[in-house]
Amino acid sequence: MGKSRTPDGFTLVEVVVAMAVLGISLVLIIELFSGGLRLGRAAEEYTVAGQLARQKIEEIALYKQMEEGAEEGEFDGVYRWQMEVKKVDLLGFAVETDYQPPAAFYQIQVRVIWKSGNRERTTRIETFKAVKPESDEKKNS
Repeated sequence: MGKSRTPDGFTLVEVVVAMAVLGISLVLIIELFSGGLRLGRAAEEYTVAGQLARQKIEEIALYKQMEEGAEEGEFDGVYRWQMEVKKVDLLGFAVETDYQPPAAFYQIQVRVIWKSGNRERTTRIETFKAVKPESDEKKNS
């Protein structure tokens, strides 16, 4: 007579709460996965851009003489480059002297620009190069 009966299944409220928790969990997992894919693609783009910038710097390093100025161009349909060369004053003071440094120093900056989604991204690499004046090279020859 006084036996209490235990339920054999789940109530409707328990099923709805379990489905809501499952749905929220799945949405969060999918969002984390897609975020990881976006970060992976951005890392690949930056890696390619860095390699292209280093390639351009190596190409410039082969020049025997340097001139101040700016140039730009395109690697392929996605990546383009901008280069700026500036002469660096090593003496750093305004007093006139007859001293000529044994080499001229140039600062070289290469920027690589590309379109990623609806944003334009860029990376920059910079180096310095010492160049002997042409008159010194002719004397040594």
